Amino acid sequence: MQTWTRLALIVGALPILLAAEQPHAQDSETVTACETLISARRIDAAAGAERQALGETGCRRIPRSAIGAVEQRALIGGAPYECMSVADAGRCLWVVP
Repeated sequence: MQTWTRLALIVGALPILLAAEQPHAQDSETVTACETLISARRIDAAAGAERQALGETGCRRIPRSAIGAVEQRALIGGAPYECMSVADAGRCLWVVP
């Protein structure tokens, strides 16, 4: 196999390998939602056990079934954030990616 072909295979597989090592932040039935974008950003920026222990003011776990449509979007450092309508919340909440 030629050097360029090997390099292309390695570079092409790199994002897949890196994504496989990242811990899943949330389970499949609930999400963390925050009243402010900065709170959602702080939780998203925390890593591992620190993320689990981080108790941001105005953030809570909500069932995915309570989430409605996107009301606002923001892109910070390449990470997308969405303020989603949530049943019985009265206003949109920022969902941690």
